[in-house]
Amino acid sequence: MGAPSTSSLVATATSMLISTTASAVSSATATAMSMAASSTSSMDMDMDMGTTTSSASSSAASTMDMSSSSMSSMTFHSNIADYILSTGWTPDNRGQYVGTCIFLIVLAIIYRATHVIKHRTERYLISRALVKSVPVVLGEDSDVEKYVAASASGSLAAPDSQRLPSRPFDFTHARPWRVSIDIPLSVIQFFLSGISYLLMLAAMTFNLGYFFSILGGIFIGELLLGRFASSFEAH
Repeated sequence: MGAPSTSSLVATATSMLISTTASAVSSATATAMSMAASSTSSMDMDMDMGTTTSSASSSAASTMDMSSSSMSSMTFHSNIADYILSTGWTPDNRGQYVGTCIFLIVLAIIYRATHVIKHRTERYLISRALVKSVPVVLGEDSDVEKYVAASASGSLAAPDSQRLPSRPFDFTHARPWRVSIDIPLSVIQFFLSGISYLLMLAAMTFNLGYFFSILGGIFIGELLLGRFASSFEAH
């Protein structure tokens, strides 16, 4: 065989150079794509970690704010925007706040009046029950009226069945259970307890205006109606 020509050698060298260049370019491209993917994944992880950290920080800040708000609401304050009994009842201005305080004063007066009503109703019902057990000798109306007045005021000597017990847990001398006495008194106590719990919920807002309104209403109620609950009355 003869020696290869110059053109053949040049063609072979060119082909090898092109192949080597293509291989190098392909390898470089693959490496660049791999590095880009790795960088994108790292950025995504950093963003996820940043988002998680931010979310955790926001949650912690929110928890601290709620804790701080809860602690501040457990101390006396004078904020006029405190809701009472319901979130729909939240004063927006001073006029509404004053109206809410007036409502609490009236409710506290009603609470004290209910105490008086229960006291006088109990005395009346027990006196009426005693009248039904009056001996026939007291046949005249005047004697019956005197008996009722004396029994209501406590100046009448009580029979053996109604004397004070000699021991704290001695129930042998308690009055018998009567529908005409115990049911009306239970109904009054039901409303009395309901009003007292409403006042308690209003006081638990720790709002100074609400708190002193309740105390003021109880003071006014006692001042006006307390004498009607006394066991000592002029006859």
